[in-house]
Amino acid sequence: MDQGASSNAAAFVGAGEEEKQLKAMYETEAKKVARLQALLSFGRAAHAEAMRYSDMEEEEVVEEYRRAGKLHTYDVDKEWKKRFARVAKLHPCPWGKQTAAKVAEYTYYLEEDEDDFRIGLYSLIRE
Repeated sequence: MDQGASSNAAAFVGAGEEEKQLKAMYETEAKKVARLQALLSFGRAAHAEAMRYSDMEEEEVVEEYRRAGKLHTYDVDKEWKKRFARVAKLHPCPWGKQTAAKVAEYTYYLEEDEDDFRIGLYSLIRE
């Protein structure tokens, strides 16, 4: 009987270990699903913004900047990068190393314009 009890105890311990592994695997699957959902959300938003930008005439983009009071920051060559950075800020997700470097570069362009060209009375304050 002792042998049967010890095998039951071993089976119980094994079941607990198996449960931990299943739980860890489930958490991994849950993280994977969350990561993929974030990537999908970003992809949809980036595509929508790209389509919106490609449908715009340059005059419309200039007018958009003029209404925002940031016409002096408009740069045709960097505009799509700034739009990509805005979408990345709104829909953050885990990036690969290469994409993370690109997003950081594009975000730098966006922040550079926001920091260098302050609008309104804030530009009169000396730092």
